Amino acid sequence: AVPTTDTAVDPVVLLNGFGVGSFFWERNICDIARGTGAKIYGVDYIGQGGSWPLDCNDGGAPSEQNLRYSIDEWADQISEFIEAVVVPQQQGVECRQVHLVGNSVGGLLATMLAARLPSRVRSVCLLNPTPVWGSDLPLWDGRLPGPAIPRAIGRWAYDRLRDPANIMALLEKTYARPAESNIRELGEKIRAVTDESEGGHAAFASIMWCPPY
Repeated sequence: AVPTTDTAVDPVVLLNGFGVGSFFWERNICDIARGTGAKIYGVDYIGQGGSWPLDCNDGGAPSEQNLRYSIDEWADQISEFIEAVVVPQQQGVECRQVHLVGNSVGGLLATMLAARLPSRVRSVCLLNPTPVWGSDLPLWDGRLPGPAIPRAIGRWAYDRLRDPANIMALLEKTYARPAESNIRELGEKIRAVTDESEGGHAAFASIMWCPPY
């Protein structure tokens, strides 16, 4: 979080897209804080960025058992984060609100949170939001550990998605002015977070098979 001296200003929670972490916003956070006077929060969803269960082992660790990397779990995580950290309720004090800024799947999460926490959300800003999430493929509900075939498919797809050349190709298509956006550094950070945990392959398979929202 970026601190502020104006505690009367409602805080801002930045919700990033798939495959990255809160580092996605690092070029925006200080400007938003200076321009608004608000405290700015970023959060890594479980299975994204630097947020992982302890001692991941490709879906087989005790900490991964029965875990499902669905958008509902991410919404639960962020709801708890907002209520416990960003604007905790204090007895006798009026409930504070937050501004949500969501990019891609973070935009879908922002709308879900606004519906779940209407008294806590003052505004929602959507940046290229994802309208749906999850595919509801057969044979598995996405809870770890998964069956052999879905896990093998997830491993194959994940390794191709996180290939450095593919990451750069996707970023070049995403950014209107890639030369000005320093996408190479961003691409290196995206690849790096996929190497930080032994849970990435199982997480991607779970995401592919989770029920849609």
